[in-house]
Amino acid sequence: MINKDPIYQQLNNELRELLSGDQFKVGDKFLTERTICDRYDVSRTTANKALSNLVSEGLLKFKKGVGTFIQEKPEIGKLHSITSFTENTKRAGMDPTSEVLRFERIKASDVDVIANEKLQIDNSEDLFRIERLRKANGSPMILEDRFIVAKYCPGLFEHSLKGSLYAIFEETYGLNITSTDETIQAVILDDYQADLLGVESGMAGFLVSAVGYIDDETPLWWETTLHKPDGFEFRCKVKPKQNQQKLEGRVLFDNPNHK
Repeated sequence: MINKDPIYQQLNNELRELLSGDQFKVGDKFLTERTICDRYDVSRTTANKALSNLVSEGLLKFKKGVGTFIQEKPEIGKLHSITSFTENTKRAGMDPTSEVLRFERIKASDVDVIANEKLQIDNSEDLFRIERLRKANGSPMILEDRFIVAKYCPGLFEHSLKGSLYAIFEETYGLNITSTDETIQAVILDDYQADLLGVESGMAGFLVSAVGYIDDETPLWWETTLHKPDGFEFRCKVKPKQNQQKLEGRVLFDNPNHK
């Protein structure tokens, strides 16, 4: 049967299999783009994209002017835990920054009914609304709009929102983030969204809608994150549990410096 996966995805699979073998150890220098092109008969663009994905996954680390090095060996059956954009960006060897576009305290009655339903609250509750533009090495990647149940985070205005909110939730407020429930869909970017993400209006983007839970059952936030079209890949693994299938995954992005 002909493999209909994109060439770079087929190459990703080949390189992961190579990484999982005995040829390379953690800390070793990995294949160069030129070597990959020659060995697998692919273009330099395809080789670059595959390497960038492996860097984003944390398997390789890119050192400017030197090459890529083995940072972690693939593990069969390993599920990605919940991690922040800040953490994933740093693991990819890039510098994460956030531009705060909006930070306000509002009443739930002023929010779309869908958000209130997701958060399981009534109109009398207070919420923090935070809109941020998330960047990697200065390149805009994600436009984030998040609603947080205010009673769990008193004094949030006193904290900088330019880093990881996960860290603030866990380290400052002692909240135990246990899971997220996410949906992904393709959308068309409007002028405002496209301008912030640095792409042309009318292009397709990926919208991830998510509820974040503490202590398994309690909603803490509801957010929509809009990902630019050339910086998004969703990976998931299926793990049977109690005769059901549970999907877990994370958002990955290409390294803009690894072009």
